[in-house]
Order: sequence, then C-alpha cells, then structure tokens
Amino acid sequence: MSRRSLLFMPGNNPGMLINADILGADTVVFDLEDAVALDEKDAARTLVRNALNTLTFKHSEVSVRINPIDSPYWEADLEYIVPAMPDSIVIPKASTEAVPMVEQRIEELRAKYNVEKEIDTILLIESANGIMDIQNICKSSKLFTGLILGAEDYSSDMGVERTKGNKEIEYARYVLATAARAFRVDGIDTPYTDVDDMEGLMEDTGFAKSIGLGGRLLINPRQVEYVHKVLSPTAEQIEEASNILTESEIAKKQGLGVFSYKGKMVDLPVIKRAEATIENAKKWGLIK
Repeated sequence: MSRRSLLFMPGNNPGMLINADILGADTVVFDLEDAVALDEKDAARTLVRNALNTLTFKHSEVSVRINPIDSPYWEADLEYIVPAMPDSIVIPKASTEAVPMVEQRIEELRAKYNVEKEIDTILLIESANGIMDIQNICKSSKLFTGLILGAEDYSSDMGVERTKGNKEIEYARYVLATAARAFRVDGIDTPYTDVDDMEGLMEDTGFAKSIGLGGRLLINPRQVEYVHKVLSPTAEQIEEASNILTESEIAKKQGLGVFSYKGKMVDLPVIKRAEATIENAKKWGLIK
C-alpha cells in the first residue's frame, strides 16, 4: 500500500463522514481520539460504525484512529469498529506495549465476529521515546503497513515550539523515514497545520519527499490536491520509468544484467524504482 494522503475526519461529524469518499484522499481516517470530546465518544463510535456498515467507499481506503491504551476508551473503540471491517486502524502513542495489545485484541475480535477481512495497523509515533525505540516498536507489530509522525505531541514531549521551518522535527522525520524504508511500509509525515498556506505545504512536503517520506497526514480536504501534486510522479517521470522497463526487457533477452540508458548505467535498483513508479501511477489512476 502506497499512501500519499491520509485525511483526518472527526468521527462525530456525520456530514464529513458521508462525503469522505469524494474528497480525493488515498485514505480517510475517521478519528475517535483528539477530534472527539469526551462526552461524545460513544456517539462517535456509533457514527463511524454506521458509516462503515452503510456507506460505499470506492475511491479511498478507510482507517480509524482509536483512543490510546492509557485511556478507558480503546477497547470499546475496537469492539465497535472491528466488526465493521475498516481497512486499517491507527494506533496512537505506539509503543512496544501498546502495539501488541491492540493487535491481539483486533485478532480476537476478528475471530469473535467471524471477520475474514484482514485489518492492517498504522503506527503513530509521537514521543521522544517512540522515536528512540522505533525499531523495537516496528518489530513488535505483526500487522502494520505504515508509520506516522505525530509532530505536535512529539515537539511537546521535547519541550520545543513548532516553527514554520520545522527544523525542530527534522531528526524525527529522518528517523521515521529510515525506519519505514527498512521495514518496507509507508512513511507518513505529520500534518501541515496552516491550512491556508498551500505554497508552504507544497515546499514542506517536497522536503519530506526528498528524505524518503511518501505520504502525509492532512487536516483539510483542500490540502489533498497540493500534496498529491508533490508526491505523485510527473508525466516525464512516468515516461522515463516506462522507457527504462522497455530497455530492461530488451537487455534481459540479450542476457545483460546491466545496460546503458541515455548514457547512464541502469542496474537492478533503478529497475525496481521504475517498476514502483509505474505501479503507483496505475494505482493512483495516472495511467491505465
């Protein structure tokens, strides 16, 4: 799964849940945690469960962020949500304690309710300990397909203020991007919180892409188009990848392991990158 955009939607807002599938995001994340007031947790669970059971999602994967295990809500969240079969569940405050507990409960509920569909997890890393222990957190998971950086809680834990330049979260971004690549899962950047600054969003997303992060959390539907513009391959990149794969087939028939394309050596890593570009372009509807 390659996710460019994960759009947060409050679980207690029925209007947003109904329109979620037409907003263009690769993944919509129905939030039961921070976006929902304590006295609305029960209502939000019911709304999200009903949305999963009654609405058709053709364009977006559907994920649900549950409450953390140090709250009294997470088990009830799973009891409501797992039978409704979301594609994935976001585990907040991911740790070597939290991840196995949540994933075990997911599997128990799948068995209890005869849910055949597999449900992935996405791990939200949002503390200094989380960054330092990220390798062990990843190893503790059997279901995860993505890592998310939660920079607001992370910077609070670090005792630093968020700035527009994001220098204060640079180390955490590099660590998370590297871990995601090492474990072959999606590396997903923290939200860009100024929803009116599209130029800044694109510049900051470009930096995230340059260090290996392929996706971004979003907090406003208007951000989807701009993030996709940065994180999707261009028409020129798709054409280049297609040409490399064509030349690769010719070289293979000639018994060549490496070959030259436009004066540059092409070997297996370049071919794999070209294959990934074409695969993603097809998945995102950029080519047929």
